[in-house]
Amino acid sequence: MTSRAEALLVESCMKRKGHRYWVAAPLDEDETRSFGYVMDDVAWAQAHGYGSRVKQKVLRAKKNDRNLSYRADLSTRAARTYVTDLAGGPGSEIMTVRLPAGGQIRLATGGCEGEAVRKLYGDQERWFRADRIATNLTPLYVPDLVADQRFKTAQSRWAACMRAAGHPYRTPADIRSALPEVTSGRSAAKAYRTEVRLAVAEATCARRTGFGDTLRALEEEHSAPVRERYRAEITERDQLERAALRRAEQILNH
Repeated sequence: MTSRAEALLVESCMKRKGHRYWVAAPLDEDETRSFGYVMDDVAWAQAHGYGSRVKQKVLRAKKNDRNLSYRADLSTRAARTYVTDLAGGPGSEIMTVRLPAGGQIRLATGGCEGEAVRKLYGDQERWFRADRIATNLTPLYVPDLVADQRFKTAQSRWAACMRAAGHPYRTPADIRSALPEVTSGRSAAKAYRTEVRLAVAEATCARRTGFGDTLRALEEEHSAPVRERYRAEITERDQLERAALRRAEQILNH
């Protein structure tokens, strides 16, 4: 909801500055689902495999983005103005957030994109910092999680289930790595059927062996100390997001 509202705010701002701007059609809610280490939703796997067609749909939308073709048809000077009005020019302030596991993320704050974020979240810097920290905590606890014997045991049960089904993969990541080679040289339809078959097998074994449930329980356990350490940032992110959702609802129903 917030991403749609943000795009509409950008559209309004760009039109106010004299530009044409198109808001892309959103993906279906089912299509935007994401999965972690292992897939255990059999119905989703049956419908989408590993999501290759969803990814292709996103790529097609980006390739056919009318904003890109519109900008390409502008003169050099007009295109420069367009980009500045959209994302901010060279003089725009740059925000920097240091991530919990190291490294940093930078973001320009200018243009209609910056204005849209400020209208939705109130304080762009607070939102950017809290959101980037709160959503980048997994590297702090994943090493301990995968070293946990309960994780190893659950994954071994899953691998045994996969072998019995005729798919000798030790880990879900091994399937993802092997998929390009497994589907190479096949027609698009056959490649997709192979993808779906593997995804369904992975999800079925994850459900049958309890691998998905075990993984969620272990993630809750191992992430708890990390989430406690960054409780202030998580709380701030949640508060800002709730306020943004209320504003987004007003924008979408306007």
